[in-house]
Amino acid sequence: MRFQDKVVLVTGAASDRGMGRAVALGFAREGAKLALIDVAAKGLEQAADAVRALGASAIAVPTDVSQRDAVRRAVACTLDAFGRIDIAVNVAGFCTFRRFLDIDDELWDRIMAVNVKGYFLVGQEVARHMVERGGGGKIVNITSISAEESGAEKVHYAATKAATKSLTLGMALELARYRINVNAVAPGMIDTNIIKEPGILKLVDYEREHSSAPWGRMGVAEDVVGAVLFLASDDAEYITGATILVDGGLSAGTLLPPHE
Repeated sequence: MRFQDKVVLVTGAASDRGMGRAVALGFAREGAKLALIDVAAKGLEQAADAVRALGASAIAVPTDVSQRDAVRRAVACTLDAFGRIDIAVNVAGFCTFRRFLDIDDELWDRIMAVNVKGYFLVGQEVARHMVERGGGGKIVNITSISAEESGAEKVHYAATKAATKSLTLGMALELARYRINVNAVAPGMIDTNIIKEPGILKLVDYEREHSSAPWGRMGVAEDVVGAVLFLASDDAEYITGATILVDGGLSAGTLLPPHE
């Protein structure tokens, strides 16, 4: 019960197999009160019901994180319900695959708006509240191993994750004086329903059977929860500006073929 009576705001919490909902349930199991944020209202209510089923308090606030007024309303609703925000976890985002030469302005602007501007807006509005109440708090951003290396047909997605990594570092530097810790968790390939294109689903199916991670399997949303909860806990009081990789060793290097 590390988070007994702590108030946690989690974005991107609607998807039933997503990291946001898994993170929210992880906090709920340890006594937190949850404000769940997502643009998908129906899934968000289901997530709130799942949190309440664990005995935790929850509110669902449908929100487009790319819009300043919507984020301000979400923060205000959380404060009205619980009186404070102790922890914020930025998960909301999307990934779509497109060849570099085929990326149009609409896709570029939308993925930047959600995956980067959304993190900025939520981080800024929550941090302002934390500063105004006297400081202290935790912000955890979900980035990706794509922040370190790109990949075919996902240059736009990788660019957003590199940006959120840099955002995390800058936030950590400026907010340290207010004792607000800002860190990141960088997952590898995680088996969620964020990717739905038929061609990419073939890759996902292959990863499920023949994972490229040294750990020998594809990650699932629950694999990310422990790292997020650690960075949001008192155990991480002297950690800020850090990134924890949750990728089954994928970033560690290249394996040789198995030896008999």
